[in-house]
Amino acid sequence: MEVKSQLKGKVNVIQLIGDLDSNNASATEAEMSKHIVADCCIVLDFSGLHYISSAGLRVLLMIGKQLKTAGGRWAFCGLSEEIADIMEMTGFSGFFTMYPDLTTALSNLSAKQA
Repeated sequence: MEVKSQLKGKVNVIQLIGDLDSNNASATEAEMSKHIVADCCIVLDFSGLHYISSAGLRVLLMIGKQLKTAGGRWAFCGLSEEIADIMEMTGFSGFFTMYPDLTTALSNLSAKQA
């Protein structure tokens, strides 16, 4: 699992590449937590994510709680059909804002910051 981060304006784009599962969930959560600061804005780019297990879903919940405490906002983008199906089946799609691609996510989150 690889976690890349890049600042696009005031939005931090975190790209997840590979499989998010029990083998790397703790390390991925720790890496993502480094980017959570007061009033931050994050886009999780899933375009490179191939698989997510229940341990990976737990990471998303934990990061979401940290963001809420920090007053931050986030959205997901670039979900494959398989990942989108998992989000739908688990009910996660109702909890998280999802966009089809990074451009759309950045446009929407940047507009809300103005």
